[in-house]
Amino acid sequence: MFDKLKSFFTKKQKKIKYVSCEYVQHGFNVDYEDIKMCCFNCHEGGGRQILIDNYHGEMIDWNKFFKEKRKMRELNKKGIILERCKGCIFLKEREWDDEDYINYMVFNHWTQCNCKCKYCFTNEQSDYFNARKNYNMYPVIKKLADMGKIRGGGEIGFGGGEPALLPEFEPLLNLLLDSGCDNIRVHSSGVKYSKAIERGLAEGKVTLVVSVDSGTSETYTNIKRVNHFNKVWENLKQYADSQTFDKYKAKTKYIIYPGFNDKKEELDKWFDLTVKSGIRSVVLDVEGGYYENNKYNIPNELYELLEYAEKRTKELDMKNVEFYDRAKHMRLHKEEYKKLRENAQE
Repeated sequence: MFDKLKSFFTKKQKKIKYVSCEYVQHGFNVDYEDIKMCCFNCHEGGGRQILIDNYHGEMIDWNKFFKEKRKMRELNKKGIILERCKGCIFLKEREWDDEDYINYMVFNHWTQCNCKCKYCFTNEQSDYFNARKNYNMYPVIKKLADMGKIRGGGEIGFGGGEPALLPEFEPLLNLLLDSGCDNIRVHSSGVKYSKAIERGLAEGKVTLVVSVDSGTSETYTNIKRVNHFNKVWENLKQYADSQTFDKYKAKTKYIIYPGFNDKKEELDKWFDLTVKSGIRSVVLDVEGGYYENNKYNIPNELYELLEYAEKRTKELDMKNVEFYDRAKHMRLHKEEYKKLRENAQE
């Protein structure tokens, strides 16, 4: 009898090697009009596979949801990559488990913000986004937690919109922390201070990314179209001071926005303020609209600015520098894009 039970559990827990990714296996992205597989979109297939269309906060039949996830996993086991996943840099061949749980979640289901960034996607349909209402994900995720289907070891992300403005943000973040989530990434403007974020930083379970995108009040106001520059840096210092467990969880972010902040002088002032606030970890990216329109014809100056930023992190002894999706693609495909530019000029 013992041998049979041992055989059953060994079979159940056996991992199979194939090409897949964390979001296909155990993740989803809650968007403002549907639930997608992920939020990545720079690759050949375009990403953002829709899992639940026309979604606005209704309770989810999680058993049905996991059934659909299993179908996708079965395709990957057969070597069939979903059309929208093709070319994604996050696909990897490794041994994957076959259990039903979630440990990768991204929340992007609101657009309200306390900044008015010039590069924000909501500017293209401002009337629509200004009129739409939030929906509450707390009871939906609470049900998933009550089923014991949330695990640590993955990554939870908050995008938006400004998370701290959500009425359910504090209880939702605390629920995720209480459910064992130990790698939660919150993207925030930094304008409104959050005690739940402070708790997560103190426990070393929350990574906070504040996109300041500037080293001067003038540039900040020009890009963000609000005047909260000093307040944001004050909040960043308070967040930095709360990092009693891990000193590198609070990060400042710089989105290079050609024509607005793409000068070394501005970047240097941002670095200076970052160090002064007590932050020792940074994130770099390139503005999305510019990248999509120019990714095969990006000038050398922009590559050089990214290289300069990386050099500065080493000079300042920054312990962690991250390159987000677009900047990561630029670094990975620099020589490939260079050849495309040269061919186009011939």
